Amino acid sequence: MADILQPMEGPLKTFFVNRGKIIIYRLFDVAWEINLSAIEKMDREGAKRLKFSKYPYMKALEFANPPISFELPSFNKVLFNQSLKVNVVARAYDFGVLSIAFDLPVPPETSFAELEEVTRELDIDKSIEVQAREYVNALMESLGKAVVSPEIKEDFIEDYMIIYVEELKDGIKAFELMGAYDPTKLLLYEGDELSHFISKETLKHGFSYYPEDFIVINIDNAFIIEPTGSLDLPDILEFANAQYVELRYYDHVIDKELKAIYGELSGRRVSIFRLREYERLLKKITRTISEITEVTEKVNNSVKVTEDIYYAKIYRAFMALLRSRDWEAGTREKLEVVTNAYKMLHDEISAKRAYVLEFGIFILIVIELVWLVVGK
Repeated sequence: MADILQPMEGPLKTFFVNRGKIIIYRLFDVAWEINLSAIEKMDREGAKRLKFSKYPYMKALEFANPPISFELPSFNKVLFNQSLKVNVVARAYDFGVLSIAFDLPVPPETSFAELEEVTRELDIDKSIEVQAREYVNALMESLGKAVVSPEIKEDFIEDYMIIYVEELKDGIKAFELMGAYDPTKLLLYEGDELSHFISKETLKHGFSYYPEDFIVINIDNAFIIEPTGSLDLPDILEFANAQYVELRYYDHVIDKELKAIYGELSGRRVSIFRLREYERLLKKITRTISEITEVTEKVNNSVKVTEDIYYAKIYRAFMALLRSRDWEAGTREKLEVVTNAYKMLHDEISAKRAYVLEFGIFILIVIELVWLVVGK
Protein backbone atom coordinates (compact mmCIF):
# COMPACT_ATOMS: atom_id res chain seq x y z
CA MET A 1 0.00 0.00 0.00
CA ALA A 2 2.91 2.34 0.63
CA ASP A 3 4.00 2.45 -3.02
CA ILE A 4 0.63 3.60 -4.34
CA LEU A 5 0.73 6.68 -2.11
CA GLN A 6 4.18 7.98 -2.99
CA PRO A 7 3.86 10.89 -5.46
CA MET A 8 5.94 10.69 -8.62
CA GLU A 9 8.65 13.22 -9.24
CA GLY A 10 8.32 15.75 -12.04
CA PRO A 11 5.52 18.10 -13.13
CA LEU A 12 2.04 17.36 -11.79
CA LYS A 13 -0.42 16.09 -14.36
CA THR A 14 -4.05 17.25 -14.44
CA PHE A 15 -6.50 14.39 -13.96
CA PHE A 16 -10.20 14.35 -14.81
CA VAL A 17 -13.18 12.35 -13.57
CA ASN A 18 -15.29 10.85 -16.35
CA ARG A 19 -17.88 9.24 -14.08
CA GLY A 20 -18.32 9.69 -10.37
CA LYS A 21 -20.43 11.04 -7.52
CA ILE A 22 -20.28 12.75 -4.17
CA ILE A 23 -22.35 11.04 -1.48
CA ILE A 24 -23.28 13.17 1.52
CA TYR A 25 -24.72 11.46 4.58
CA ARG A 26 -26.69 12.73 7.53
CA LEU A 27 -27.39 10.14 10.21
CA PHE A 28 -30.01 10.76 12.90
CA ASP A 29 -30.75 8.87 16.10
CA VAL A 30 -34.56 8.99 15.89
CA ALA A 31 -35.96 6.20 18.05
CA TRP A 32 -35.51 3.51 20.65
CA GLU A 33 -35.97 0.98 17.84
CA ILE A 34 -37.10 0.78 14.22
CA ASN A 35 -39.16 -2.29 13.35
CA LEU A 36 -37.70 -3.30 9.99
CA SER A 37 -40.15 -6.18 9.52
CA ALA A 38 -43.04 -3.72 9.85
CA ILE A 39 -41.45 -1.51 7.18
CA GLU A 40 -41.18 -4.49 4.83
CA LYS A 41 -44.88 -5.20 5.35
CA MET A 42 -45.66 -1.63 4.24
CA ASP A 43 -44.41 -2.72 0.81
CA ARG A 44 -42.60 0.56 0.16
CA GLU A 45 -41.49 0.86 -3.45
CA GLY A 46 -37.78 0.19 -3.92
CA ALA A 47 -37.27 -0.98 -0.31
CA LYS A 48 -34.45 -3.51 -0.01
CA ARG A 49 -32.20 -5.01 2.62
CA LEU A 50 -28.49 -4.21 2.66
CA LYS A 51 -26.53 -6.88 0.83
CA PHE A 52 -22.99 -6.77 -0.54
CA SER A 53 -22.44 -7.44 -4.23
CA LYS A 54 -18.79 -8.38 -4.65
CA TYR A 55 -17.49 -11.90 -4.16
CA PRO A 56 -15.50 -13.02 -2.14
CA TYR A 57 -15.46 -9.87 0.05
CA MET A 58 -19.17 -10.24 0.77
CA LYS A 59 -18.36 -13.12 3.12
CA ALA A 60 -16.30 -10.88 5.40
CA LEU A 61 -19.20 -9.29 7.27
CA GLU A 62 -22.49 -10.74 8.45
CA PHE A 63 -25.44 -8.58 9.54
CA ALA A 64 -27.74 -9.68 12.35
CA ASN A 65 -30.65 -7.63 10.98
CA PRO A 66 -29.62 -5.87 7.75
CA PRO A 67 -30.91 -2.29 7.43
CA ILE A 68 -33.54 -1.41 4.85
CA SER A 69 -33.00 1.29 2.23
CA PHE A 70 -35.56 3.04 0.04
CA GLU A 71 -35.54 5.89 -2.44
CA LEU A 72 -36.94 9.31 -1.58
CA PRO A 73 -37.97 12.15 -3.94
CA SER A 74 -35.02 13.73 -5.76
CA PHE A 75 -34.32 17.44 -6.21
CA ASN A 76 -32.07 19.71 -8.26
CA LYS A 77 -29.01 21.52 -6.94
CA VAL A 78 -26.54 23.88 -8.62
CA LEU A 79 -23.05 22.36 -8.53
CA PHE A 80 -20.09 22.60 -10.90
CA ASN A 81 -21.84 25.67 -12.40
CA GLN A 82 -24.83 23.65 -13.56
CA SER A 83 -28.10 22.28 -12.23
CA LEU A 84 -27.76 18.61 -11.30
CA LYS A 85 -30.34 16.05 -10.20
CA VAL A 86 -29.64 14.81 -6.65
CA ASN A 87 -30.96 11.35 -5.83
CA VAL A 88 -31.86 10.69 -2.20
CA VAL A 89 -31.74 7.33 -0.42
CA ALA A 90 -32.84 6.65 3.16
CA ARG A 91 -31.71 3.71 5.24
CA ALA A 92 -33.33 2.50 8.47
CA TYR A 93 -31.36 0.62 11.15
CA ASP A 94 -33.13 -1.52 13.72
CA PHE A 95 -31.26 0.14 16.61
CA GLY A 96 -33.02 3.46 15.93
CA VAL A 97 -30.90 5.30 13.36
CA LEU A 98 -32.14 6.82 10.10
CA SER A 99 -29.58 7.73 7.44
CA ILE A 100 -30.22 10.15 4.57
CA ALA A 101 -27.78 9.91 1.65
CA PHE A 102 -27.62 12.60 -1.04
CA ASP A 103 -26.16 11.25 -4.29
CA LEU A 104 -24.66 14.18 -6.22
CA PRO A 105 -23.33 13.31 -9.71
CA VAL A 106 -19.94 14.58 -10.84
CA PRO A 107 -20.15 15.81 -14.47
CA PRO A 108 -17.84 14.16 -17.05
CA GLU A 109 -14.38 15.69 -17.45
CA THR A 110 -14.40 17.33 -14.01
CA SER A 111 -10.86 18.11 -12.87
CA PHE A 112 -9.70 17.26 -9.36
CA ALA A 113 -9.13 20.97 -8.75
CA GLU A 114 -12.87 21.53 -9.44
CA LEU A 115 -13.72 18.54 -7.25
CA GLU A 116 -11.69 19.97 -4.38
CA GLU A 117 -13.46 23.33 -4.69
CA VAL A 118 -16.95 21.81 -4.74
CA THR A 119 -16.30 19.55 -1.73
CA ARG A 120 -15.12 22.59 0.23
CA GLU A 121 -18.40 24.33 -0.65
CA LEU A 122 -20.46 21.29 0.31
CA ASP A 123 -18.68 20.94 3.64
CA ILE A 124 -20.09 24.29 4.79
CA ASP A 125 -23.42 24.10 2.94
CA LYS A 126 -26.05 24.53 5.69
CA SER A 127 -28.92 23.76 3.31
CA ILE A 128 -27.94 20.08 3.30
CA GLU A 129 -28.67 19.80 7.02
CA VAL A 130 -32.03 21.52 6.55
CA GLN A 131 -33.04 19.25 3.67
CA ALA A 132 -31.92 16.12 5.50
CA ARG A 133 -34.02 17.08 8.52
CA GLU A 134 -37.07 17.66 6.29
CA TYR A 135 -36.67 14.20 4.77
CA VAL A 136 -36.26 12.59 8.21
CA ASN A 137 -39.35 14.31 9.66
CA ALA A 138 -41.48 13.24 6.68
CA LEU A 139 -40.06 9.72 6.81
CA MET A 140 -40.74 9.29 10.54
CA GLU A 141 -44.33 10.33 9.96
CA SER A 142 -44.84 7.95 7.04
CA LEU A 143 -43.24 4.99 8.86
CA GLY A 144 -45.65 5.48 11.74
CA LYS A 145 -45.60 2.80 14.45
CA ALA A 146 -42.56 1.10 12.90
CA VAL A 147 -40.56 3.87 14.64
CA VAL A 148 -40.72 2.97 18.34
CA SER A 149 -40.56 5.91 20.80
CA PRO A 150 -39.73 8.51 18.10
CA GLU A 151 -37.52 11.44 19.06
CA ILE A 152 -34.71 13.10 17.09
CA LYS A 153 -31.66 13.44 19.35
CA GLU A 154 -30.61 16.93 18.29
CA ASP A 155 -27.04 16.72 19.59
CA PHE A 156 -26.35 13.40 17.90
CA ILE A 157 -26.50 13.98 14.16
CA GLU A 158 -23.53 12.58 12.26
CA ASP A 159 -22.31 13.83 8.88
CA TYR A 160 -20.07 12.06 6.40
CA MET A 161 -18.98 12.59 2.79
CA ILE A 162 -17.67 10.13 0.21
CA ILE A 163 -15.97 11.20 -3.02
CA TYR A 164 -16.61 8.23 -5.30
CA VAL A 165 -14.85 7.89 -8.66
CA GLU A 166 -15.97 5.17 -11.02
CA GLU A 167 -13.99 6.14 -14.11
CA LEU A 168 -11.07 8.48 -14.82
CA LYS A 169 -10.51 10.16 -18.18
CA ASP A 170 -8.15 8.51 -20.71
CA GLY A 171 -8.43 5.14 -18.97
CA ILE A 172 -6.21 6.20 -16.06
CA LYS A 173 -6.08 3.54 -13.32
CA ALA A 174 -6.11 4.11 -9.57
CA PHE A 175 -2.43 3.27 -9.13
CA GLU A 176 -1.48 5.81 -11.84
CA LEU A 177 -3.59 8.55 -10.26
CA MET A 178 -2.31 7.91 -6.75
CA GLY A 179 1.25 7.93 -8.01
CA ALA A 180 0.87 11.54 -9.15
CA TYR A 181 -2.04 13.06 -7.22
CA ASP A 182 -2.21 13.73 -3.46
CA PRO A 183 -5.88 13.64 -2.29
CA THR A 184 -5.06 15.23 1.10
CA LYS A 185 -6.54 18.63 0.15
CA LEU A 186 -9.64 16.86 -1.14
CA LEU A 187 -10.11 15.00 2.15
CA LEU A 188 -9.33 17.93 4.45
CA TYR A 189 -11.31 20.48 2.41
CA GLU A 190 -8.19 22.66 2.14
CA GLY A 191 -7.35 25.13 -0.63
CA ASP A 192 -3.67 25.63 0.26
CA GLU A 193 -0.78 23.25 -0.14
CA LEU A 194 -0.22 21.03 2.89
CA SER A 195 2.88 19.60 4.54
CA HIS A 196 4.25 16.14 3.87
CA PHE A 197 3.57 15.25 7.50
CA ILE A 198 -0.16 16.02 7.36
CA SER A 199 -0.40 14.27 4.00
CA LYS A 200 1.22 11.14 5.41
CA GLU A 201 -1.10 11.17 8.44
CA THR A 202 -4.20 11.66 6.29
CA LEU A 203 -3.39 8.90 3.80
CA LYS A 204 -2.18 6.23 6.22
CA HIS A 205 -5.60 4.55 6.21
CA GLY A 206 -5.43 3.67 2.52
CA PHE A 207 -6.36 0.29 0.99
CA SER A 208 -6.20 -1.25 -2.47
CA TYR A 209 -7.09 -4.76 -3.62
CA TYR A 210 -6.49 -4.48 -7.38
CA PRO A 211 -4.39 -1.86 -9.20
CA GLU A 212 -7.67 -0.42 -10.50
CA ASP A 213 -9.27 0.32 -7.12
CA PHE A 214 -8.39 2.40 -4.09
CA ILE A 215 -9.93 3.73 -0.88
CA VAL A 216 -8.62 6.08 1.79
CA ILE A 217 -10.77 6.60 4.88
CA ASN A 218 -10.83 9.66 7.06
CA ILE A 219 -12.89 10.41 10.17
CA ASP A 220 -15.14 12.84 8.25
CA ASN A 221 -14.97 11.47 4.72
CA ALA A 222 -13.50 8.97 2.29
CA PHE A 223 -12.08 8.92 -1.23
CA ILE A 224 -12.93 5.84 -3.29
CA ILE A 225 -11.96 4.72 -6.78
CA GLU A 226 -14.09 1.72 -7.78
CA PRO A 227 -14.40 0.93 -11.52
CA THR A 228 -17.10 -1.71 -10.95
CA GLY A 229 -19.53 0.86 -9.54
CA SER A 230 -20.15 -1.33 -6.48
CA LEU A 231 -21.44 0.61 -3.45
CA ASP A 232 -20.30 -1.99 -0.93
CA LEU A 233 -17.59 0.22 0.57
CA PRO A 234 -19.86 3.29 1.01
CA ASP A 235 -22.41 0.95 2.63
CA ILE A 236 -19.80 -0.35 5.08
CA LEU A 237 -18.76 3.17 6.05
CA GLU A 238 -22.39 4.24 6.48
CA PHE A 239 -23.12 1.22 8.70
CA ALA A 240 -20.08 1.99 10.89
CA ASN A 241 -21.21 5.61 11.21
CA ALA A 242 -24.68 4.45 12.29
CA GLN A 243 -23.13 2.30 15.01
CA TYR A 244 -20.98 5.23 16.09
CA VAL A 245 -23.97 7.57 16.40
CA GLU A 246 -25.77 5.10 18.65
CA LEU A 247 -22.74 4.39 20.85
CA ARG A 248 -22.16 8.12 21.35
CA TYR A 249 -25.78 8.71 22.29
CA TYR A 250 -25.95 5.97 24.91
CA ASP A 251 -22.65 7.03 26.38
CA HIS A 252 -24.33 10.41 26.89
CA VAL A 253 -27.41 8.72 28.42
CA ILE A 254 -25.25 6.90 30.97
CA ASP A 255 -23.46 10.15 31.89
CA LYS A 256 -26.84 11.79 32.41
CA GLU A 257 -28.11 8.93 34.58
CA LEU A 258 -24.94 8.86 36.66
CA LYS A 259 -25.26 12.58 37.32
CA ALA A 260 -28.88 12.09 38.43
CA ILE A 261 -27.96 9.18 40.71
CA TYR A 262 -25.11 11.10 42.32
CA GLY A 263 -27.45 14.05 42.81
CA GLU A 264 -29.94 11.83 44.62
CA LEU A 265 -27.38 10.11 46.82
CA SER A 266 -24.74 12.76 47.49
CA GLY A 267 -24.48 13.91 51.10
CA ARG A 268 -27.51 11.91 52.22
CA ARG A 269 -27.95 8.57 53.92
CA VAL A 270 -30.86 6.34 53.13
CA SER A 271 -33.57 7.22 55.64
CA ILE A 272 -36.28 4.82 56.81
CA PHE A 273 -38.73 7.66 56.22
CA ARG A 274 -37.83 7.85 52.50
CA LEU A 275 -37.64 4.15 51.61
CA ARG A 276 -40.34 4.35 48.92
CA GLU A 277 -38.56 7.28 47.30
CA TYR A 278 -35.32 5.34 47.15
CA GLU A 279 -37.11 2.21 45.95
CA ARG A 280 -38.40 4.25 42.99
CA LEU A 281 -34.83 5.37 42.30
CA LEU A 282 -33.71 1.74 42.51
CA LYS A 283 -36.31 0.70 39.93
CA LYS A 284 -35.17 3.55 37.67
CA ILE A 285 -31.53 2.42 37.92
CA THR A 286 -32.56 -1.18 37.16
CA ARG A 287 -34.49 -0.04 34.09
CA THR A 288 -31.58 2.13 32.92
CA ILE A 289 -29.08 -0.73 33.20
CA SER A 290 -31.42 -3.10 31.37
CA GLU A 291 -32.26 -0.69 28.53
CA ILE A 292 -28.71 0.50 27.88
CA THR A 293 -27.28 -3.01 28.04
CA GLU A 294 -29.92 -4.21 25.56
CA VAL A 295 -29.26 -1.41 23.07
CA THR A 296 -25.45 -1.45 23.25
CA GLU A 297 -25.45 -5.23 22.77
CA LYS A 298 -27.75 -4.83 19.76
CA VAL A 299 -25.43 -2.21 18.25
CA ASN A 300 -22.27 -4.21 18.93
CA ASN A 301 -23.80 -7.44 17.61
CA SER A 302 -25.43 -5.83 14.56
CA VAL A 303 -22.49 -6.87 12.40
CA LYS A 304 -20.11 -9.79 12.85
CA VAL A 305 -16.71 -10.12 11.20
CA THR A 306 -16.67 -13.64 9.76
CA GLU A 307 -13.48 -13.59 7.67
CA ASP A 308 -10.43 -11.33 7.91
CA ILE A 309 -10.41 -10.24 4.28
CA TYR A 310 -10.60 -6.90 2.45
CA TYR A 311 -14.01 -5.60 3.60
CA ALA A 312 -13.37 -6.70 7.17
CA LYS A 313 -10.01 -4.89 7.24
CA ILE A 314 -11.61 -1.64 6.03
CA TYR A 315 -14.49 -1.93 8.50
CA ARG A 316 -12.13 -2.58 11.42
CA ALA A 317 -9.82 0.26 10.40
CA PHE A 318 -12.72 2.70 10.19
CA MET A 319 -14.16 1.61 13.54
CA ALA A 320 -10.69 2.08 15.06
CA LEU A 321 -10.50 5.55 13.47
CA LEU A 322 -13.85 6.40 15.12
CA ARG A 323 -12.45 5.09 18.43
CA SER A 324 -15.44 2.77 18.75
CA ARG A 325 -13.62 0.48 21.17
CA ASP A 326 -12.95 3.43 23.47
CA TRP A 327 -16.65 4.31 23.39
CA GLU A 328 -17.61 0.68 24.07
CA ALA A 329 -15.09 0.37 26.93
CA GLY A 330 -16.24 3.68 28.41
CA THR A 331 -19.87 2.56 28.24
CA ARG A 332 -19.06 -0.75 29.96
CA GLU A 333 -17.13 1.01 32.73
CA LYS A 334 -19.95 3.49 33.34
CA LEU A 335 -22.49 0.67 33.38
CA GLU A 336 -20.38 -1.01 36.07
CA VAL A 337 -20.48 2.20 38.10
CA VAL A 338 -24.27 2.34 37.74
CA THR A 339 -24.50 -1.35 38.68
CA ASN A 340 -22.35 -0.78 41.77
CA ALA A 341 -24.54 2.18 42.73
CA TYR A 342 -27.55 -0.11 42.35
CA LYS A 343 -25.99 -2.78 44.58
CA MET A 344 -25.01 -0.22 47.23
CA LEU A 345 -28.49 1.32 47.28
CA HIS A 346 -30.16 -2.11 47.26
CA ASP A 347 -28.08 -3.30 50.21
CA GLU A 348 -28.75 -0.15 52.20
CA ILE A 349 -32.49 -0.29 51.52
CA SER A 350 -32.54 -3.97 52.48
CA ALA A 351 -30.73 -3.16 55.75
CA LYS A 352 -33.14 -0.32 56.57
CA ARG A 353 -36.12 -2.49 55.69
CA ALA A 354 -34.82 -5.25 57.97
CA TYR A 355 -34.34 -2.67 60.72
CA VAL A 356 -37.93 -1.43 60.31
CA LEU A 357 -39.19 -5.02 60.37
CA GLU A 358 -37.21 -5.86 63.50
CA PHE A 359 -38.39 -2.65 65.17
CA GLY A 360 -41.99 -3.49 64.23
CA ILE A 361 -41.69 -6.98 65.70
CA PHE A 362 -40.20 -5.49 68.88
CA ILE A 363 -43.13 -3.03 69.17
CA LEU A 364 -45.63 -5.87 68.69
CA ILE A 365 -43.94 -7.90 71.42
CA VAL A 366 -44.02 -4.89 73.75
CA ILE A 367 -47.70 -4.30 72.98
CA GLU A 368 -48.49 -7.96 73.60
CA LEU A 369 -46.65 -7.90 76.96
CA VAL A 370 -48.46 -4.73 77.98
CA TRP A 371 -51.75 -6.27 76.98
CA LEU A 372 -51.03 -9.33 79.11
CA VAL A 373 -50.11 -7.24 82.12
CA VAL A 374 -53.08 -4.90 81.77
CA GLY A 375 -55.35 -7.85 81.12
CA LYS A 376 -54.38 -9.40 84.47
